[in-house]
Amino acid sequence: MREDRLKREKPRKHHKWPWIVLSIFVVIVLAIGIFWAKKGYDIKSAIADGYSYSQRLDKQDFYPKNSTTIYDKDGKVIKKLSQSNSNYTKSSDINPMIKKGLVQVEDSRFYVHHGIDMYGISRSVVSRIFEHRVQGGSTLTQQLVKNVVLKDQSQTMNRKIKEMVISQEIEKKFSKKQILEFYINDVYMGHGSYGFSSAADYYFSKNQDKLSLDQLAMLIGIPNNPVYYDPVNYPHRSIKRRNMVLSIMNKSGLISTKQYKQARVRPLGLKINEHKFDNDVSNNYGLSYAVFNATEELMKSSGFTMKYKFDNAADRTAYNTRYQQEYEKSHGQLMDGGFSIHTTINPELQDKIQSLVDKTYASQTSRDKHGKLQPQVSSTVIDNKTGNVLAIVGGRTTDGDQVNRAIMGYRQPGSAAKPLVAYAPAFERGYLPQSSVVDSEIDGRKNWYSGYIGKTTVRHALEDSINTVAYKLALEDKNKSFYDDLAKMEFARLAPQDRNPIIAIGGFTYGTTTTEMASGYSSFSRGGNFIHPSNLANIFDESNERMIYQNTHLQKSIYNPNASYMMLNTMQSVVSDGSGKAASLDNFKYTAGKTGTTDNSKDSYFVGMTPDFTIANWTGNDESSTLTSAQTGLSMAAFKAEGEYLVDYLKEKNKDFKKPSTIKVSGKNLSIDNANKKQSIQDVIDLDFSKFNNAQEKKNSERLFNMDYRIIYHLSKKEEYRREDKVERAINKYNKTPLKKESQYETKLDELQKIRYLNINVKRQKAKQKFSDQILDLQKELNLQQAMFESEKDNKQVAKYNEEKRQIQSERNQKRKDMVDKLMPSYNTQLQKVKDAYKNDDPDKADQKQKLIDIMNEIRSYGGTLPDLKLYINN
Repeated sequence: MREDRLKREKPRKHHKWPWIVLSIFVVIVLAIGIFWAKKGYDIKSAIADGYSYSQRLDKQDFYPKNSTTIYDKDGKVIKKLSQSNSNYTKSSDINPMIKKGLVQVEDSRFYVHHGIDMYGISRSVVSRIFEHRVQGGSTLTQQLVKNVVLKDQSQTMNRKIKEMVISQEIEKKFSKKQILEFYINDVYMGHGSYGFSSAADYYFSKNQDKLSLDQLAMLIGIPNNPVYYDPVNYPHRSIKRRNMVLSIMNKSGLISTKQYKQARVRPLGLKINEHKFDNDVSNNYGLSYAVFNATEELMKSSGFTMKYKFDNAADRTAYNTRYQQEYEKSHGQLMDGGFSIHTTINPELQDKIQSLVDKTYASQTSRDKHGKLQPQVSSTVIDNKTGNVLAIVGGRTTDGDQVNRAIMGYRQPGSAAKPLVAYAPAFERGYLPQSSVVDSEIDGRKNWYSGYIGKTTVRHALEDSINTVAYKLALEDKNKSFYDDLAKMEFARLAPQDRNPIIAIGGFTYGTTTTEMASGYSSFSRGGNFIHPSNLANIFDESNERMIYQNTHLQKSIYNPNASYMMLNTMQSVVSDGSGKAASLDNFKYTAGKTGTTDNSKDSYFVGMTPDFTIANWTGNDESSTLTSAQTGLSMAAFKAEGEYLVDYLKEKNKDFKKPSTIKVSGKNLSIDNANKKQSIQDVIDLDFSKFNNAQEKKNSERLFNMDYRIIYHLSKKEEYRREDKVERAINKYNKTPLKKESQYETKLDELQKIRYLNINVKRQKAKQKFSDQILDLQKELNLQQAMFESEKDNKQVAKYNEEKRQIQSERNQKRKDMVDKLMPSYNTQLQKVKDAYKNDDPDKADQKQKLIDIMNEIRSYGGTLPDLKLYINN
């Protein structure tokens, strides 16, 4: 019975779902824990930074800025870049349809959320996952924070967290009406226009309150992506976007169906009105270069990363589009005001270099069909020590010609590329200047002369600019290190197809500029270390009271010191014995350089250098055509004129480039001895002889110094000592009657003058110098006593002044302390970023490190103390 009953009972089911839920919960908790362990510090720092930013925000941060001011090296104002402040429009004067339409299109829940719209974020995530389309989740407030407060377009978690924190705080500080007003006036609208008023004026030559419905809808569609929906460059995209905006406005009830149908068929009707402010910098090449540099530094400070090499043409094209978008935006910010730009521009030197170049080309009076002088020129002068651009020439005149060819004139450098692409990498691989190479046919490459000379040396191949040898050396570089070297030296228009040894003889896809060539060559003078060329010292954001760029002249290793010196030594032969003889400087012995001429002599290059400076010069017609033989020599002639002036102006000593201790020189032969880095015997002999010779010269000089009363003036010792005695007695008499009251001052001054006259007759230089020192001390004492009399009269005023000074100093110290406190969260965040970047070997670790150094320098400039940056990297 019992067995039958057991058989009839059904087995109990065991439910597994509680364990599945528990497992999922544990996994989620573990994932959150791991995530927090990795990112918790960054998240807390980003939140702290967000609150720090929020505390100092006020209305003025969203109003028109003061003019951006550019200063020369001495702090004198060169130029003020001003944008019309009348473009800022108060909320009451803004076209109501702009406000309504913008909210409906960009942030329909604007009046409901508190800076962050969780519903909008969720909708965006769902749309991306299930509908495979990107839909924005950022509110208008967040967009305002990203573009105006943070000015950071980077897609990082830290930036997003800061943005969200600040957005919520802004909503507490300002009303919705104010926030919308700020957005409408500050949003970027393309082509350097900020705000709807500026955009209405630019695109339609109208005030924003006079826009038609279709024009208004077009403008509302731009902020979503100012480049993609650019009505000037992409009118079809702009029309589609405009019609989508009109559709949303119709569905939301802002406009009727009739209005919608009428507006959507209208043409764009653009009537471009170029903004005309006194912002023209094209008439000064140094100034236009500074604005170019400042714009790029603003781009970097907003999260844009410069790239110089690409995997394929599509990547390069996409990058160029992003670059142009960010460049226009940052340039618009610069023109919008609020920055102080301190440069290293020396107006006197800039003008002189320009005049020397103009004089060299004065005989060339031809003009092209556009009325521009031909041939044209570009020239860049680099300070080898700092990497600063001392002077820059972008053409022969700025009248009717605004192109700065030194930064925008990309042309082929010809054989001037050989040192950078072929020879320096070859020296790194073990070649020496006396190494044997063969000039023979290869891949159809031809020399500038007929035929081939066979076996020769590396030095002679460079002297005579033999193409086949340079091509062979580059062809041996299996890793194409020359391409990576050029990318490190920031050659901006490298193409993927330039990983080709043909560029050793100047066959670049898009060419180079004289600024790139000069900075590349300048690296040789620093033992192979490259410094980014610039004429900026720093950029200060006056609106946010922060330094956004400081030129620290960061060095980047490209070539090793031995290869760099060999390159310089070999290029000296080009100037002394080779194709660059015409560039030899009459007032300086140790000049290095390289010529460059392209096929059919369409471009002429010369890059030359001394230990103190490097100059790159280009000559050519704007519309590429053959130069005459006289015209091809202009680049060297200009270098000679510029170089001889700079040697005198910079007071450069006639010394050779610094030689590494590992290099041995025997005539024109160089060798490397890494085992012996001490001075050679000859060096010691030379040094000892130099010391002995200097000591003897000093001894003889001192002997003559004290005997000239007899040798030159033929005085006896008795006569000389009588003269000295008169001076001594006059000084003693002066000291017996000290100054006791102010009325005696003039009398004592006369007595001192009489003593000076007596000392003129003293001819023994040692005694004369002794008396001169005594008279000088008496004069200082007399002046001090006179000052004391004057100070007694002003005791009360001085006391008051000192009290004010102490108070001002106290306030200043407090402000500096406040600035340090504000910057510390940014420092802590960036320090962690740098540690993580080096730990993970991120590609942007050098940029992250530089950003940290910039913050540290700013903190130290306000008196803050920080430990030096030490990174221990496990290779």
